[in-house]
Amino acid sequence: MSKSYKRIEAVSKTIAILKYLGNCKEPVSGVEIGKALGIAEGTVMCHLATLEDGGFVVSVGDRWMLGTALALIWARVKSSLEADMKSTANIRRVSNERRKRANLKFEWAFLQCER
Repeated sequence: MSKSYKRIEAVSKTIAILKYLGNCKEPVSGVEIGKALGIAEGTVMCHLATLEDGGFVVSVGDRWMLGTALALIWARVKSSLEADMKSTANIRRVSNERRKRANLKFEWAFLQCER
């Protein structure tokens, strides 16, 4: 039985802001974000200021867009996944080679028995 944890509203708002910015083609103002998400402008601005400190958003004048922090995190995750896939592929390749060798040994032993 897994535990159920309550959700943190501030984190949910931050996620909503990041997703909204991710869907915007151009930088948007805090007012626009607040209206679109139903969050008070002051709250949006506090979230944006904190996200900016972490590199998750950047300000362009009085407008905001995604920063590079999310891309850097994704690049690390992608690199790790690719390394895992490569490792798994190598394990499979070695396993297949061992299986083939075992089959050859079995066939050779079988042929020796037939003589």
